[in-house]
Amino acid sequence: MAKGIYKLFLLFLFGICFIAHAKEPLVLIAYPAVEEPLHSIYASVIKGIEKKVSHTEHLEVPEGTKNLQGDLERNHPDKIIALGKRVADATLKTTYRKQTLVGMVYSNPDESPGVSLALDSQGLAKRLSQLAPFIKKVYAVQESSHPAITLHSADMPITTPPIIIKEGGDMVSTIRLLGQLVEQDATNSDAILVPANLPGNILFEITKIAWDRKIILLSTNLSHLESGVLMVFYPDEEKLGEQLGSLATCSKPGFENLQSVNAGLNQRVAQHLNIGIEASVLNQFSVKLK
Repeated sequence: MAKGIYKLFLLFLFGICFIAHAKEPLVLIAYPAVEEPLHSIYASVIKGIEKKVSHTEHLEVPEGTKNLQGDLERNHPDKIIALGKRVADATLKTTYRKQTLVGMVYSNPDESPGVSLALDSQGLAKRLSQLAPFIKKVYAVQESSHPAITLHSADMPITTPPIIIKEGGDMVSTIRLLGQLVEQDATNSDAILVPANLPGNILFEITKIAWDRKIILLSTNLSHLESGVLMVFYPDEEKLGEQLGSLATCSKPGFENLQSVNAGLNQRVAQHLNIGIEASVLNQFSVKLK
């Protein structure tokens, strides 16, 4: 008799758990099929998402996929987190547009809900005041369709150091703005944040001029660190995932800038610029090139 009651009790508990899981919204994480090291980066973002969202499914999207709508319908998700520009753009063209959050893309508040790779100017200024108090002004050069920095709202206080955005309508005009700053306008106490999507051949020429004029270059693209910029500010992928996961649990998710940022330092460039970095500050850089 006791054994029968115990079995009924277990079945009752199983039934409650099953119902609770069934009611929990399903979040589908769609991401591009890529090779290493990009695959590991996406894996870290997904790990972060799953720290905040327990009921998830994964959808790896190969390049050239023709029927993403059908793939999404087979999963029948309540919400979608689309990672990477290619997957995000494709997902937003389906009937699941209103249920989609985007991540691992550069976007702005006028676009879809999600987390942009762009930094808020207040956040960048705060990190610079901690790591590089010798910088008195920052020129952030970017292409309008690829914003690396979102300027603080008008009612926010002026940042220290001040961040001045120079934006081009296309890459050609953006390169002109960058060239004018590096060759003429910027001084040794200024820093120039180069476009994250700057072509490699142009970056090579810009870093040569900056090296000769001893102009400080910054970037939000980690690969630029080896090319001659002094510092880079790049996403903490797992924490980016947590930020996306937290948004996905909201009934009406909105737009957010990247909140958790790692920093990298090129010590050879620092030495060339006669910039001394104290040990306590040096420890705050997650990547240090000698």
